[in-house]
Amino acid sequence: MGNCIVHFLPAKAGDCFVVEFDNGECILVDCGYKSTYESELKPLLTQLKHKGRRVILMLITHIDQDHLEGAIAFLRENGPANAPHIIEVENIWFNGFFNTLFMRDEFQERKRAAIGELQKKRMNMILGQLSMQSDGNVGPISAAHSRSFEELCAQNGYRLNAQFADRVVKRNADNRNQLVDHSIQIGECKLIVLSPNESSLNRLAHKLNIEMIRNFGIHYELSEDMEFAALFERLMELQIEPGCLEEYISASEPRLERWVGTSTLAPMNEVNNASVVIEIEYKGTKLLFTGDSDSDSWAEFLTDEYDLIKISHHGTTKPNIKLLEKAKGRTLLISTDGGKQNRHPENDLLARAILAGNKTICFNYDIKQKQELMDMQEKYGYSAMFGYREIRL
Repeated sequence: MGNCIVHFLPAKAGDCFVVEFDNGECILVDCGYKSTYESELKPLLTQLKHKGRRVILMLITHIDQDHLEGAIAFLRENGPANAPHIIEVENIWFNGFFNTLFMRDEFQERKRAAIGELQKKRMNMILGQLSMQSDGNVGPISAAHSRSFEELCAQNGYRLNAQFADRVVKRNADNRNQLVDHSIQIGECKLIVLSPNESSLNRLAHKLNIEMIRNFGIHYELSEDMEFAALFERLMELQIEPGCLEEYISASEPRLERWVGTSTLAPMNEVNNASVVIEIEYKGTKLLFTGDSDSDSWAEFLTDEYDLIKISHHGTTKPNIKLLEKAKGRTLLISTDGGKQNRHPENDLLARAILAGNKTICFNYDIKQKQELMDMQEKYGYSAMFGYREIRL
């Protein structure tokens, strides 16, 4: 077995992981917020550089702000790919709106250097209306971030999606054997993309098209400017995060069985379902990172056991049901929201994970269920660990 350390960073409501292998290679998966980069990721990457490490792959699983914002801050400071200020980054995988969706045929024919004045006025009006409906604390928007990130990659000479013929990170196989046969070798790591597939990207493109027709008519136009990015994100953000309405059950004698079935099973939206899901194998050690995707669309491609599984969408139940039925992890990682909103993880998910036989669960923050989980460890034969920054495999 190869040795590696998974650096599990506190990222508020976001995700940020660095996998450090014993041969000096590293894989960076998501970068959280700008504050995550400044307080957590930058010091770690600087330390890794001093140890002689390099990043062979930087993967941003999808465009949500809590995965992408820190990546923009990092690339801005890192500078040119051939003369990095912080650490060498050999490859980047990222499916943005502009390098993925807008390259599709149904959108190409609508592209203009500048959109018409009538649609522009309508855009400004809708932006104003949607801003009034949105949470005042939503902050910068991730579609604009997507554009910024793609531009930074191009300006600084980073290799973006270079291993894929059409420059889109996606699954191009119908079964597990085909996936293994077409795995991608970067450094000493074998990488298998389980999601998204063409159907996931089609659904996201369809959602975008429907929203644009609904607001601007069948003959709407597209451009690649920030105003359009802002518009699309406002159209989508009101639907992005389903609320967590589960009942929080506590009892004098905690029982996991009481938690099963308490989730509303809120589905993921199409942005989350288009997350990149990746399997990493290094000298026999297998890791699975799931972004915010629903395992319904890729669980059939899993192997039975992993050394580490990053649970999807901060421990929401619905996207992880098929995953937990199909595969076990020697260690599960649940990236929570820092306890600020008490939305994640769901009780139902925790119960399903433990009852399925997963023995070690690590959280990057304390959670509202901490005491109950600690109390039930002996009864159910698992270990719950809180605030762990380094997972050694």
